[in-house]
Amino acid sequence: MKKVFVLAAMIGLSTAAFAQDQERTKTEKAVDDTKEAGRKAKKEMKKDAKVVGEKTREGAENVADGTEKAYDKTKKGTKKAYKATKKEAKEIKEDIKEKTDNK
Repeated sequence: MKKVFVLAAMIGLSTAAFAQDQERTKTEKAVDDTKEAGRKAKKEMKKDAKVVGEKTREGAENVADGTEKAYDKTKKGTKKAYKATKKEAKEIKEDIKEKTDNK
């Protein structure tokens, strides 16, 4: 009878130990799944960050090109305005000289 109780106790303990092992395995699997999901999300975020970085670089290059074009146009316009002003000032100077010489 004692042997039956000891045997029953061992079966009960081994069943409890097996259940704990299975529970630990489920927990470890859940942790592993969570870690894997985190790794995948990290990879996606890196990809997205690279894409954003590349688009930002392209945008900055386009802005730089536009700025250079605007600079060139402004420079041309300034030269034209300077020449026109210089020419007009020369004409006014000659006009004033003629008027003062005629007096």
